Amino acid sequence: MGTVSAKEITRGNPSNATQALQGQVPGVLVTKLSNKPGQLWSIAIRGENTITANPNADGATNLTLVSSNPQNMNTEPLVVIDGVVGGKLQDISPADIQTIDILKDASSTAIYGSRGANGVVIITSKRGSTGKPRVTVDFYSGRKTPDHLPPMQNAQQFYKSSLTDAALNGAVVSETMFNVNELAIINGGRTTDLVGAMTQPGINMGANIAVSGGSNGTNYRFSGGYIQEDGMQANTTYKKYNLNAAVDSKITKFLKVGFTLYANYSTNPTGSFEALRTAYRERPTSTIYYKDLVDPVIGRDDITGAVNGYAVRMGRNTAMNPVLEASSLANYTWTRTVASQMGSAYGELNLLKGLVFKTTISASNQHAKQDEYRGTYSKSVNLGLTRGSVEDDYITAYTFDNQLTYNLEKGKSKLNVTGLQSAFKTSTEMNVGSVTNLPFNSFWYNMQSAGSYSIGSSFSQRSLSSYMGRINYTFNDKYLFTFTGRSDGASQLAEGKKWAFFPSGAFAWRLGDENFVKDLNVFSDLKLRVSFGQVGNSVVSPYQTSATLAGTNYNFGQNAGIGLAPGNLPNQQLGWERSEELNLGLNVGFFNNRVTAAIEVYNRTTKDLIMRQALPTTSGFGTIIANVGRVSNKGVEMLVNTTNITTKNVMWTTSLNFTKNVNKLEELPNGAKYGWSGGTNPENALAVGYPLKSFLYFQAAGIWQLGDSVEAKRYGQVPGQVRIVDQNNDGKISAGVIGQDDRVIVGSQLPNYTLGMTNRVSYKNLDVAVMMYYRNGTMFKNGFMSSYISDAGGGARLNLNYWTRNNPSNEIWGMGIPGSNFRGAIFYQDASFLRIADVTFGYTLPKAKTDKMGIDKMRFYLQLINPAYFTKYLGGDPEYNGAAYQDDVPSSTVTFGFNLGF
Repeated sequence: MGTVSAKEITRGNPSNATQALQGQVPGVLVTKLSNKPGQLWSIAIRGENTITANPNADGATNLTLVSSNPQNMNTEPLVVIDGVVGGKLQDISPADIQTIDILKDASSTAIYGSRGANGVVIITSKRGSTGKPRVTVDFYSGRKTPDHLPPMQNAQQFYKSSLTDAALNGAVVSETMFNVNELAIINGGRTTDLVGAMTQPGINMGANIAVSGGSNGTNYRFSGGYIQEDGMQANTTYKKYNLNAAVDSKITKFLKVGFTLYANYSTNPTGSFEALRTAYRERPTSTIYYKDLVDPVIGRDDITGAVNGYAVRMGRNTAMNPVLEASSLANYTWTRTVASQMGSAYGELNLLKGLVFKTTISASNQHAKQDEYRGTYSKSVNLGLTRGSVEDDYITAYTFDNQLTYNLEKGKSKLNVTGLQSAFKTSTEMNVGSVTNLPFNSFWYNMQSAGSYSIGSSFSQRSLSSYMGRINYTFNDKYLFTFTGRSDGASQLAEGKKWAFFPSGAFAWRLGDENFVKDLNVFSDLKLRVSFGQVGNSVVSPYQTSATLAGTNYNFGQNAGIGLAPGNLPNQQLGWERSEELNLGLNVGFFNNRVTAAIEVYNRTTKDLIMRQALPTTSGFGTIIANVGRVSNKGVEMLVNTTNITTKNVMWTTSLNFTKNVNKLEELPNGAKYGWSGGTNPENALAVGYPLKSFLYFQAAGIWQLGDSVEAKRYGQVPGQVRIVDQNNDGKISAGVIGQDDRVIVGSQLPNYTLGMTNRVSYKNLDVAVMMYYRNGTMFKNGFMSSYISDAGGGARLNLNYWTRNNPSNEIWGMGIPGSNFRGAIFYQDASFLRIADVTFGYTLPKAKTDKMGIDKMRFYLQLINPAYFTKYLGGDPEYNGAAYQDDVPSSTVTFGFNLGF
């Protein structure tokens, strides 16, 4: 189990508590999905256990939150917030969290059954305590600025590479590829930075006020908070308001009750999805403002004239001016508002000595509304018919738990027996309407006035019923045994396959308490742990095991008809994915625990994967969802905490964690060695013996050089083109039969290993904290390179070390060199990076001063967020392969804040 404390959770002032886990807990991979404010982060615990796609693999589309179910959650852990099972980390303010506990191995997650198949994240919020009322105020405000942007060629560099370099490489080019508007910019020594023109600094701030206390057996805590995170593009921000209430009351000696309630409201207008990508694509010779055009006729800007001072076609008769598109919500706006409530209530009854019954009911409700309007001056409308849409998503869920616990202590023996019955149900409803040809800029408020419209709706529901028994036995406080059995029934599985039983067991030995270890005078702590268990996963969507109907068109005489036909082939044998995991752990301490370490080694195998299996064409269907395939995850995790210096005035501590997970696809249906998860793009490849999320493509070996002319000619290539490895040595580069052609597994999106390190130094009342995070071995198809490298005469391009005869680079092909087959292989790059996540400088007022002021604590701090990162990855953010579409530019933030208690 890993634990993150309150000070680490709020360290980086995250808008989403998930971010606070990154680099803190070994075995937990936390990745941001977009630079846009208010977006989600993904969590994967101990690797990938099931087959899912990654939409950021090639940088084509980043994961902007576009619906209530924005991503495939099959690999996401279960989140439990104060007993609310299935909560969302973004729905609780980081300032309200006391601890986050991470359950990773099969034995520790067994109490949550199938819902904990991918690990469990347990949130414990801050509670009130007996005593006088206490008020805490946490506030921060900062300036967020664009930073770490990929370098693009300026107008003069673009001209040189398009003409001078291309001609040097043998291309026939002419200055006529630039018109008079562009030449005026080039010859005038000017350049156009479209990205800079449409981005700006923003605000990053948050405030949280809490009141807590207690008396006469009743404790309480109430809090309210506000978070604002601006994007770097105009009209892009995230604002969230939250309320929290928690009460625990001991009614009698044998009865205790309590409840926790959360209410959140957030709004997230993001502006244009497209404008930033257009800004990166368009030449640095574009003209932003109409008044700066030499000749508006050439670029056909004269047709529209100036629109709010902007040149619509930028003097080139090209795409819509992205600065114009982003300048007003009337051109393009996308807004998501979410209202969510969740809560839990419990009653705890002491029936007999040692026998306690606890019943808990928790529920959550979310309404997410997404509104979009694309106006006349958006790229997608392009002076055509405006469009608007509204989508409403409703998600409700409840969990009802009844738990009976018996504790017995006799002599050196301690016994704890727990029985649990649980019921869970959730439903999702969606309604959407979209229109085209709105008569005026009415956004989505007057859709009935549109020329055409379409509507859609959906509803799904699923439930889970569970029974669990657990026995904990401790002898002499040195030998600890745990046995758990859990039976789960999932509604979406086939009849007769809905129920499964999952056992687990664990043993721990406090070796440090044994005399033969104490006599060594080496260890201040030593504990050995071993566990083995099974968990299940019912990842299939509701109704997938049932036959469904799909619409179909047909002719009825001379009339067109719409009918229904079978939509899928049901699988009446579809059951659970099942994982088995062996975990070995060691806790060790030295020098009175000034140095402590926790080491975990695990081996997990998941079989009966729920995935699509190909069918013979005679069946009438291409695939069926079945239990086929097997995946393994083996790894090692380490957490080391050291107290480097401890004196009266100076304290220096270090926390270092390391994770290495080896993921491997062990088996595919019908004994196949290769397969596909979805389409047949390189990122959808499945290869037995390799990790999931691997790329199957051609391997680049740099650039053909002048000295390679003879060999290059053998492959129909010339110097300056991308050199592809001839894997089968047949004298040609081709795609034929996988495993026999020249395609190989070139890498995986899953990392080799990760490191996180936090150093804290304090001197009297001054403190400094530095957090760093390193990820090694992840590969992406570089979305920035594949999107923003044009050939001579094309659009804008990254400022890279392009090959020429006078500059024999191995980084990227030469301008003007004929395009070669599979040259995109050079886009597959190692995305390893080291990030300095944040640096914080703090000062706490001495107690003597705070006592005079009548307060308990006052601390001020200055913080640098994302000040630097280091990578060889060329282009966008290496963490998630940012490529500008549905995205924002990278940023860094300088923040001032204070913590006050009285």
